[in-house]
Amino acid sequence: MSIADFYSGKCVLITGATGFIGKMIVEKLLRSCPEVDKIFLLARAKKNKTASERVQDITNVPLFDVIREKNAESFKKICLIEGDIAKENLGLSEADQELFCDKINIIIHSAATLSFTEPLKIAVATNLQSVKEIMKLGRKTKNLEAFIHVSTAYTNWFKKDVKEIFYEPKYDPNKVLEMCRTLSDEELSKKISSISPHLLTYTFSKSLAEYLIKLEGFDFPVAIVRPSIVTGSFKEPFPGWIETFSGASVLGFMIAKGVLRNLHMKKDFICDIIPADFVVNTILSAAWKVGTDQNSRNSMPIIYNCSSSTIKPITNKDLFKGFEENGRKFPHSDVIWYPKINFHNTALTAKIAVFLSQKLPSHLIDFGLKAMGQKEKMIRTQNYIYNYYVDAKFATTNSIIFQSENFVKLGRERSETDLKEFDFDVRKIDWKKYFETYHLGLRHYMGKDHSENYDELRRKIERLKFEEFILNGTLLAGSVYLLSKL
Repeated sequence: MSIADFYSGKCVLITGATGFIGKMIVEKLLRSCPEVDKIFLLARAKKNKTASERVQDITNVPLFDVIREKNAESFKKICLIEGDIAKENLGLSEADQELFCDKINIIIHSAATLSFTEPLKIAVATNLQSVKEIMKLGRKTKNLEAFIHVSTAYTNWFKKDVKEIFYEPKYDPNKVLEMCRTLSDEELSKKISSISPHLLTYTFSKSLAEYLIKLEGFDFPVAIVRPSIVTGSFKEPFPGWIETFSGASVLGFMIAKGVLRNLHMKKDFICDIIPADFVVNTILSAAWKVGTDQNSRNSMPIIYNCSSSTIKPITNKDLFKGFEENGRKFPHSDVIWYPKINFHNTALTAKIAVFLSQKLPSHLIDFGLKAMGQKEKMIRTQNYIYNYYVDAKFATTNSIIFQSENFVKLGRERSETDLKEFDFDVRKIDWKKYFETYHLGLRHYMGKDHSENYDELRRKIERLKFEEFILNGTLLAGSVYLLSKL
């Protein structure tokens, strides 16, 4: 059975459909599985917005342009259900619970709190309790064929070699849920004095959710997809689509703008990224596999590390020098400084370089802006970069290999038609070309920069390079002069 045939006549429930990956799953189903019956989107209620208006908000982005042009009628398949994944029974009304149990065939759980340092109770409610509630309702569902839990490859980021297996966490997930229900925040922090080696509530709660599936999902049609660092689309529905500032996208965008020039990371460490459309195609293929495999309910849930490090690895230098190169080739209209990135092996050298080449110039620029009566912005930008980078250090300062035998095998098990229509073959990626489309996508969709006067912008880049040379020369000459007077 083909993947499109598997989804034919089915009702699919998607959580997290207002997010980057969730929206792409909706779009892909409408485009490549035209016979899907209904797509139910679970989302929180919003004041002064009807369900149909919420659907319009979700689909009113360039991602859905292909659908709008070729099959706008298919939007009628989308139905929004109001609920809250962090609440009991997903916050569904009794009528919607009944609909859930009667109609839903496939569940794709992509909702999560992505903040690395969310308060523990919130992270647990969103990332762990939600899984328990979905599985509880799923067991009451009359014709459930597949449940896909979208996790992260970084649930066990402190390991150097992450296999497609369950890793037992330090705390039992059900005990953590009980503590979150019965203890105050202060009591909870004393009880769980340290979530080390996780350090972050995001990876901690995600690891607990995975292990809960192991404990309670043996006879349940479930699989786990663990994406690594998700980046812009490779080709679907068009190259470069991106709608979120997270992961490598934040750092790459700031490098191309010239405001991020120093990174505390080893340049030769493996950097595992995966295009967003490959993640979506893996999720939909995993549901097909679970739903068509007669043994899926009688075996341990399978895990797919949706990653690139064992198939076509790249380094930190490859990725971030790619942003540097493309920031010069296709400059942002509001580029601040000449795009240039340096790698530092120690925190001390990184801090010194950040102060001299990022923070000090930012203070000078803000001083000039304030003097002209304009709004200061550069120090605010530097603080944003610093805070984000500190939170993301677990991913940027480690070189992790994500084993991907199940991921590769899933690709091979599909038909030739599905290999093309639901492509996630990492071997096909020409990283140098991909970095270009990724940069242009960030520039266009996140930076809202639609200008294409690249020749003029490249001349601006060269002027910035020359101005930096003059400034550095002046500072050096001044330093030498002052030292000579001591």
